[in-house]
Amino acid sequence: MSSSSLLRNARPVNVREAQAQLSKLIHSKSPSLVLSHGKPVSFLVPYEDMLDLVEALDELKDKKLLGEIKRARTEYAQGKAVPAERLFKKMGL
Repeated sequence: MSSSSLLRNARPVNVREAQAQLSKLIHSKSPSLVLSHGKPVSFLVPYEDMLDLVEALDELKDKKLLGEIKRARTEYAQGKAVPAERLFKKMGL
């Protein structure tokens, strides 16, 4: 699930409702946006989604990977295919 869909699919709940239904919310497969006086104060994210987000953040720190992505996007925009050999080499295969 992408981060933007996490936000879009988050169920808004007020603080009192979140307190009363905390067990239900933390076992839910859907994110919840906790509101206080109509303003966001917390975001409950299912564990697997959080792992995906942390992994994506780690990948954003990898300058070499970001360079490869930029290069691939440029080649794709130019209609060029990425050679399988280069892809396999990058994947360690």
